[in-house]
Amino acid sequence: MLAALEAEAPWRGKLFLALGQNPQSLGPANQLLLDLGRTDAPPKSSELSAVITGYIKQKDYGPAYRLFLFSLSDRERKLGGYIFNGGFEPLFSGKPFDWVIHDRSGLEITFAGSQGAGESESDSNSGATVRFLNTPVKNAALQQYVELPPGSYRMSMTVSATNLKLPKQLFWSVRCADPSSEIARFNIPEGTFNRRSLSLDFTVGPAACPIQLLRLETAAIAESWRFRYVGTLVMHRLSIERVSS
Repeated sequence: MLAALEAEAPWRGKLFLALGQNPQSLGPANQLLLDLGRTDAPPKSSELSAVITGYIKQKDYGPAYRLFLFSLSDRERKLGGYIFNGGFEPLFSGKPFDWVIHDRSGLEITFAGSQGAGESESDSNSGATVRFLNTPVKNAALQQYVELPPGSYRMSMTVSATNLKLPKQLFWSVRCADPSSEIARFNIPEGTFNRRSLSLDFTVGPAACPIQLLRLETAAIAESWRFRYVGTLVMHRLSIERVSS
């Protein structure tokens, strides 16, 4: 089978999709991906995502995260940390521990890359730009799974905004994915400002929470036209660091 996969058999993608949906086949699928990593036909992002998602659905989070780490290229490893790609480089793998952009009709999200050598400190085009389209916005817009062991943390963010009007809160949330519960909420202010630095301290308790979900979301419960989001937000960098308690 490995030889056929290395030869790019036409059913290769469908195979990993099917293996990822069957709890009994996740182990063999994982091994196939590891073996392919040593060939001239390494795993594709879609194949890795299928198996990582399968592990997450089975609440088997350790192998899911290890497979994600295995899949990183040399360039992607430089973007690692408690938050992967916290500078919002325009790299999209579709893997759950990478950024996932949800399709929302009331906003547009684009990644322009983090500030690099030679760029001006006032360059507001770097990072992730969220443009609100003067309509209601409900639920999450951007998310990734993270793995935070019990301890104390500081979430830091550098943001710019232009005419940002938020009828209901816009915030980053850190939620325990299993069991579901909110750990922290990091509110984003309204208005116009340039490269404002914000931070929030929070704690992941000793109770079992093997994996968390980091999400940019609104507090809107219903898509009422009374609550229309307007303006532009640029998130230049988002990070989580461990701090001494």
